[in-house]
Amino acid sequence: MTSEIYLDVKDLDAFAKRVNEAGDTIARISINEGLRRLGHLVTPPLRAETPVRTGKLRNSTVFQIIGGAMNQALEIRQAAQSPEGVFYGFIVREGSGLWGPTGAPIHSKTGKYLHFFIGGKEFFRKSVKGQRPNPYHIRVLDMFMPQIQEVVNDMAIKIVAYISGQ
Repeated sequence: MTSEIYLDVKDLDAFAKRVNEAGDTIARISINEGLRRLGHLVTPPLRAETPVRTGKLRNSTVFQIIGGAMNQALEIRQAAQSPEGVFYGFIVREGSGLWGPTGAPIHSKTGKYLHFFIGGKEFFRKSVKGQRPNPYHIRVLDMFMPQIQEVVNDMAIKIVAYISGQ
């Protein structure tokens, strides 16, 4: 299960129009450079704001440009896994949905087990202590929104400069 975040950045429609007008090569180069700048901008603070229990989740924070030349995308991953193979960054960010009103563990009824799935894996437990959501990733993105907008604007400026022969 993945968590996707879509940013609401102004002028993306106008930017897309300019990308089409600029031609493929300059647009791909500008987009690739911009995505790399965004990765270098957001990944270190995201790593710093990641909650630390063992440090595995924080240390696994990396970015990668994925897709082909015509459909590039920036992906920031936190690939730490539990011993059972569960990618638990999602649970830290989104919560487990398994907590009581006081935060106390949830216990199964006598002789029964709690049965649930996380990351496509099946679990049986006598009790679980739920995880409340910690949207640290949203806080980081909100904090850096002006800089993110600046990178998007720079991408558009480079394309427009190329179109106008500058």
